[in-house]
Amino acid sequence: MEIKKIGETLELATERHLRVSINGMVFNIACTPINVEELIIGFIVTEGIGKYEDVNKSVNVHISDNLIEVDLPNVSELTLTSSGSISVSNEKVGRVKAGEKFRIEELQTSLQYLETEEYKRTRGYHIAAVVSKKGLEARAYDIGRHNAVDKAVGMCVKKGIALNKTFLLLSGRISKGIAMKCVRAGIPLIVSKAAILDSAIELCKQTGLSAVSFATNIAVMGDALEV
Repeated sequence: MEIKKIGETLELATERHLRVSINGMVFNIACTPINVEELIIGFIVTEGIGKYEDVNKSVNVHISDNLIEVDLPNVSELTLTSSGSISVSNEKVGRVKAGEKFRIEELQTSLQYLETEEYKRTRGYHIAAVVSKKGLEARAYDIGRHNAVDKAVGMCVKKGIALNKTFLLLSGRISKGIAMKCVRAGIPLIVSKAAILDSAIELCKQTGLSAVSFATNIAVMGDALEV
């Protein structure tokens, strides 16, 4: 099949399918194949499979071509969800506690961290960043919103960043699934230049998670937001 240019072209975003085995339970993931170890570490934390304080010390990630094998001690009762991902059975949703407060003006300034060369060259990647009072702590890109979040969180876990003193910054919309990743990781605030869904707002009310959507001009005022 012939491919024709219909104008000035962009670089193509990269997508690969990886096979992941966590303690012998196997699932597939479509992602951009960069920062794969951070992706897996972040996934384990944001999906509630392993605790932040245990993962970087005990998790063993072995990467061989398109196969990622993970040995995670002291974890049991893993189940495969209808979407083909892995979760923990009988998960209980707790409340998130803020270790820092942020002003709306600080969040607006942080939007500059979403302007990456990878996005400009392709217009095909989602961007996720973890930001503290010190500034940018971690930033990642991927074809998938969830993957980008997992990569950024995984980077912070490897560096030992205190996530309760940070916020998650997104280029994409705030869905319930993305917000739940923050709750599990202990990130008290989620910020996006895009929209927020009603299901995410309900989760914020339930868990104490703060959220700001600049596209919809809505702020859910939890403990991490300062008036």
